[in-house]
Amino acid sequence: MNFEANLQRDAQGRLFIPPTQRPDGTWRAAKYVKEGYIPQDEIDSYRSKGKKFADDAKAMGVVGYNGPKPVISSQGRPTNADIEAGSKPTKMTKNQKKRQKKKEKKNADEFEIEEVTEHVTEKVAELKVDESKPVDVEKKKKALLKKLRAINDLQAK
Repeated sequence: MNFEANLQRDAQGRLFIPPTQRPDGTWRAAKYVKEGYIPQDEIDSYRSKGKKFADDAKAMGVVGYNGPKPVISSQGRPTNADIEAGSKPTKMTKNQKKRQKKKEKKNADEFEIEEVTEHVTEKVAELKVDESKPVDVEKKKKALLKKLRAINDLQAK
C-alpha cells in the first residue's frame, strides 16, 4: 500500500492525513504530519544485530557441509521429516531420562492399582460366597470401603 498517495496538502502547503471514517460510523480527525512521515504500521520491527546474524547463519547452513540443505519451515527450524530422515539417534538428555523414568513409574503404579482392585473384588466375591462363617458384615464393609478410598487416592495421583 502506498501511504504517500493518501497524504494531502492544505492551503498553507502542510501535509496531513485526511479524516477517515471508523467502522462504527465516527470520524477520525485529520492529522498533520512532517515530510517523510512513515506510519507505525509500515515500519519493520526492530531486529538486533545478534538476531540478524543468527538468521543469516541459519540461511547459510553449516560451514563446510556440502550435502543437501534442510528444508526450513515458516518458524525458521528444520521440519520433523528432515530431522527423522537425516539424523542419527541422539543421546537422551538428563531431563529426558527423568521424564522417561517418571513415565515408567507411572505405568508401574497403574499396573499395581489394577492388581489391588482385582484383589479387592476377589475378596468381596469370597465374602459373598462364604456365608458359613459368622462375620461382622459392618466391619468388613468398613474395611473394604477404606481400601477402596486408598485405591482412589492412588489413582488420583
